[in-house]
Amino acid sequence: MREAVRGRRPLTLPHILLFLFALLLAGGCGKKLAPVSPDAVLPGVVREFKLAQEGESLVLSWLLPRENLLGQPLTQVKGCRLYRGEIRGVEPIPGCPPDLILLADIDLAYPRAGEVRGEAIVYRDLNLVPGWRYSYQVAAYLEEDYPGPWSKTLSHAWGLLPRAPKELKAQAGDRLVGLAWSPVTQLANGSPLRDLEGYYLYRRARGEDWRRLTPEAVKDSAFQDVAAANDVEYTYKVRAVRRLGPDRLESLDSPTVAAVPEDLTPPPPLLNLVMVPTTEGVALRWEISPAPDLAGYRVYRRRSGEARFTRLTAELIKKPYFLDAQVSKGQTYYYYVTAVDNSRRANESLPSEETAVVY
Repeated sequence: MREAVRGRRPLTLPHILLFLFALLLAGGCGKKLAPVSPDAVLPGVVREFKLAQEGESLVLSWLLPRENLLGQPLTQVKGCRLYRGEIRGVEPIPGCPPDLILLADIDLAYPRAGEVRGEAIVYRDLNLVPGWRYSYQVAAYLEEDYPGPWSKTLSHAWGLLPRAPKELKAQAGDRLVGLAWSPVTQLANGSPLRDLEGYYLYRRARGEDWRRLTPEAVKDSAFQDVAAANDVEYTYKVRAVRRLGPDRLESLDSPTVAAVPEDLTPPPPLLNLVMVPTTEGVALRWEISPAPDLAGYRVYRRRSGEARFTRLTAELIKKPYFLDAQVSKGQTYYYYVTAVDNSRRANESLPSEETAVVY
């Protein structure tokens, strides 16, 4: 009520509701909040709060709120406070989270912890001990230093990582890549790995980010990537995965390996080659190739008495006909045609039926 005495605007219903909301926050499970001025317009909850394991750290990420608790657009957020709690063991305990203490106060203007990427914030927690479960909450605050409502609580168990897979090999095929690696049987400290979940495989094409290939862990130490496109260079890596309570821990990356699938399938042989002597030469026609990746055709010929065919078309021809004007009267000529696809290998079909004509 101090503001009304000073002649400033009196408290309105939204202010009173906001004040009561802050009191409820202060009396809940976990942290105790300092009294909040009912005239302070608090920021809303941070958006897309996520927790993931990456290598030897747990990574927290979130987006700054865009509105305050009254639904009004926020013009400025000063920073965020990230809290962490820990309990011994890997299983979560139902009910209230453990007592949380301040892990990082991230001032957006001068961040001494975490990474600020526009409205996104990333924090890597490296201070982790195997056999413990860690819980996290985060809240944004304004110039008045009053934090908004806390995010949901996220938690993750921590333990020794599996050893990284070795000897990753790739064999490129037609629209597939076969991968194989050495099985992982030990943790990072050399002790036996008894809770191996399997392996996660990651792939990226040039200019793209890494993407996991399967939603579930692969049980065997081999995999066929049948979703690969031909003539694209892919890079692969593998991580071993162990289950730790309800969570999973991935190893560090295996060595990477690259592969380029290739089109190894030629078009089908051409059908119904027909030749007709004309005044300009021998005209050849055939059925259009049904190959969806057709690049063109090649025409081959030999004279009577010659042992080998000679290709007549230095370049691929695009239409299913050809005129051979380099012929002589009274000669017998033998022809066949092939289809060629547009792959990097330029796969060529088997010859059509060989057909003879006397000019």
